Amino acid sequence: MDKRVNVFLNSLSLQVVVALIVGSLLSNTFKYHAKMFIIVLMSFLVLVVPIPLFLFKPRWPLNALIPGIVACAFIRLFGVEYEIRGQEHINVRNGGVVLLNHQSAIDIVMLSRLLREFRNIVPVVKKELFYMLPFGIASYLVGVVFIDRKNTASAKDVMKREAVAITKDHLKLAIFPEGTRHDNDTLLPFKKGSFHVAIDSQSIIQPVIVSKYHFIDHKRKRFGRGRVIIKIMPEIPTKGMTKADVNELTDRCQQLMQTEFDALSAEAKQYCHN
Repeated sequence: MDKRVNVFLNSLSLQVVVALIVGSLLSNTFKYHAKMFIIVLMSFLVLVVPIPLFLFKPRWPLNALIPGIVACAFIRLFGVEYEIRGQEHINVRNGGVVLLNHQSAIDIVMLSRLLREFRNIVPVVKKELFYMLPFGIASYLVGVVFIDRKNTASAKDVMKREAVAITKDHLKLAIFPEGTRHDNDTLLPFKKGSFHVAIDSQSIIQPVIVSKYHFIDHKRKRFGRGRVIIKIMPEIPTKGMTKADVNELTDRCQQLMQTEFDALSAEAKQYCHN
C-alpha cells in the first residue's frame, strides 16, 4: 500500500511540474499568476523559516538581512533586478521617515533590498498582516510596525511611540504615504500621518522613489522581465517645523517624488519586456 501511495504522489508531483512548465509556455496569464504566487510565497517562507534565530534578538531590523538577500536572489531568477542610486545620501545615525511609492505586493522584496543600504529601516504596515500567521510573527520579530488604519486613535498612539524610537534608536520608518498600492502613472494624494511623525520627532524625511514596474501589467495579466531603479533622495530636515508646516511639506514631497518617478519610470521602461 505504501508503495502505491509513493508511486501516486511521485506521479502527481511530476504532473504538477509538467503542468506548470506547459502552462508558463502557453499562457501569459498563467505565467503572471504563477510568478506572483511564487514570489509572494517565497517572500513569506524566507522570513518564516528563520523565526527561531530571530528569538535571540527580537525586534532587530537586521534579522531580515539574510532573508532579504535570498529573496532578491530568487526574484532575479524571474528576470527582475534592482538598481540602487543615491546611497551617498544615507546617514545611518539619523532616525527619521522614509517615504516610498507603493505599486505591488512584490514591494516586499524591494524593501528587503533597501535594508542592505539603510540597515536601520523598518516598514509600517496595516495591522491585518500581523494575523497572517506565522508571517505576522516573523514580521514582528524583524521590527515591522503594525498600525490599525481603521482606528485613528490607535494608529496615532503607535506612531507617537515610534516617533520616540526614531530619536532613541535611530530607526527609519518606511512608510507608503499613498496608503494603498496601485500601478498608475500619477502618485495618489499623500496622507499626512508620516509627516506628522517626522515633525513630532523633529527628525528627517527621506524620499525614496521606485520606478514603475513596467514589466508587470495587472490588467492584461502579464509578468515579464525588467529592471527596477530605486533612487534615494537627500534628507529633508524638519527641525523647527510645526504642525502648521505639514501641508506645505506634504505638497513639496509629493511634487518631488512625482517628478523623479516620471523620470525614473521613463528610463526603466527600456529595460522591461512583457
